[in-house]
Amino acid sequence: MIKTGKYLSFFVKDLLVACGFLTVLAAIVLALNSTETVHGSLFVQLFLGASAFTCFRYALVNTHEVEKRVQTISFYIFFILADVFVILWLWLFADGPLMDKGVLVPFVIVILVVKTMVYTMMHIDGKREAKQLNQKLDEYHKGGDK
Repeated sequence: MIKTGKYLSFFVKDLLVACGFLTVLAAIVLALNSTETVHGSLFVQLFLGASAFTCFRYALVNTHEVEKRVQTISFYIFFILADVFVILWLWLFADGPLMDKGVLVPFVIVILVVKTMVYTMMHIDGKREAKQLNQKLDEYHKGGDK
């Protein structure tokens, strides 16, 4: 099993790689298509994008061997952090009628309600499937004892 400090060091390394990749990609695109200077807000957007990507990756694709409890906790923490980074990016940099500052609060509330409902349904469905699997295992063991 991997220790928490090592797990976080892997996360920081992956975050820096994602930031570096996005920065190089943005530099190439800007060099090919623009003659303007690079604004500081672009680097903040790149960092927020890389942070959201890395958090979603650690929430959904677990490549490190950790305990079941740590895996569950990291799933929720990283998924919430990814949502925070996306919402922060929308709040700071999205323009237009779709992302009016007054629309952002109901948007966040809808995201929270939907995610809570999905997690609750996943939890209930997981319990039901575990119960069915245990019943089938009991039937299998009783059938094997005869």
